[in-house]
Amino acid sequence: MAAGPLFISYSSVDGREVALRLADALEAGPPSYPVWLDQRALRPGQDWDEQIADALRTCRGLLFVMSHDSVKPESVCKQEWGRALKYRKPVIPLRLDPDAEMPFRLGSRQYIEFSDFDLGLARLRQHLAWTITPEGVLAELEVRLADATRKLPRMVEERRGMVESEIQDLRQRIGRQRLSINNPDVEQAKERQRIFAAITDDQRQPVAKQHELNTTETGSHSVDLREFGLANEIGATAINLGAELVAGSIVLDSAICGYAGLNLDDVIVQDSGSVVDSRSLPSFILADMRSSAAPVPNRRKAHLMDWHAPVIDQGDILTLDLAHSDYWLSEATKRSVPRIQHGVLDGQIDLMHMPRRLDVHLVVLSGQDNMLFLTRRGRHVATEPSTWMITVGESIDWDQDKKGEGLPHPGRTARRCLSERDELNLPESIADAVELRLVAIATEWSEMLVNLITIAILPDIDANGVKAFFRRGENVKLDAIPFNSESCLDLLRSHSFSGSNGSGPAAPVSDISRIALYAALKSMHPDLVKGS
Repeated sequence: MAAGPLFISYSSVDGREVALRLADALEAGPPSYPVWLDQRALRPGQDWDEQIADALRTCRGLLFVMSHDSVKPESVCKQEWGRALKYRKPVIPLRLDPDAEMPFRLGSRQYIEFSDFDLGLARLRQHLAWTITPEGVLAELEVRLADATRKLPRMVEERRGMVESEIQDLRQRIGRQRLSINNPDVEQAKERQRIFAAITDDQRQPVAKQHELNTTETGSHSVDLREFGLANEIGATAINLGAELVAGSIVLDSAICGYAGLNLDDVIVQDSGSVVDSRSLPSFILADMRSSAAPVPNRRKAHLMDWHAPVIDQGDILTLDLAHSDYWLSEATKRSVPRIQHGVLDGQIDLMHMPRRLDVHLVVLSGQDNMLFLTRRGRHVATEPSTWMITVGESIDWDQDKKGEGLPHPGRTARRCLSERDELNLPESIADAVELRLVAIATEWSEMLVNLITIAILPDIDANGVKAFFRRGENVKLDAIPFNSESCLDLLRSHSFSGSNGSGPAAPVSDISRIALYAALKSMHPDLVKGS
């Protein structure tokens, strides 16, 4: 299970008293488990639906109190546990009434009998402790596999690829988890061997030769992306940079879970204070900033200080260490890019640990007809004017993207980007329902900013529906192509796009957009794009 509170789902008709008692008992301990209960957690004056959605996105798991009323098809509980499944959260049924029937979609789960509260509470505590053991992690992976397998036959053809990719990833993770349980000493030895091999290879790595610079590299294998016109343009290998690969002007810091990705809403954000106070930013950037006038407006932004990769035994959660900055520092960094590049190539600056402004880059797909959206940026914008983008992006705003009174979160940034008037202008109801899957982290060498590359699937709308909401702003045109092998590989191989009908004026497609598309294809169609 991930970190976060336990969401208690119950019917106010016949489950309120038990829900309140359960919340008190779990928080009292020992051990104490934080809970989210609507009656106590909902804040007046703020949208209740949005607060409940946020709670489900960030919870450790959902406790479903099964009573006569809560198992009815029209119960609000069905919406809550249904959304929890969508967010890949563990759902633990607690059977309060002996004749309450388990909902069909929860059929792969074993309920905990709660007709005797004290006995049920003891069993629940025992179960919660077990979920963080290697065996508990394995069991949850197996439940998720059963859910995905049950869901696959009912998926429309356009969505089957993503579910099949999820099933393949879960089977691999289950296999690794079983090996770890059955042969812990062997697996630990293998891990130590992999770490030692990576260190040794890095120490042996010679100065890059020209043919090496044209091949994107990882620690264990290489793939040539020149077929897509994305030969290394940076002058350093991925291994020397500590990255996954280099393609064109983009440094792929890492693919997330081998491009299978994870739910962006599950990402944990930690506060690292102020970038200016961190002492980890090159001093010449601060000197440039202080020698210039602060821009107006000067909104606070988020910089990525560090990130921590998902670990299966810890719930497969990715953590971002963010520090607050502002637009003033972003502009100073942009002016300092040549000097930063020189420092990285000379080995004076560690790119992977240099604070960089954090953006969310969305590859947007329509769920009903599986179309991929492209936007053409206007000539009047400061960044990459008159280019095609796949699809939209936005920097994390420290204040606008806060979750309640807490820290900014990339899930908030993604939904704001989808709904902002000068981006896609989608209604908040559509933006809130979007499925967000973080598949890669990538740095733009020419801008020195880092992107969370995320697939955004709009589940209940087609391409024409999305286009109907679009208005000209930062982007002056919205177009769409089928998200299939022929269309997407053609786009990857091309440096430009002239519209879905091919009759418009050709305009460049940015490198970050092509890498984002590459990552999305690797995630949803892993057999389509080979390598890396």
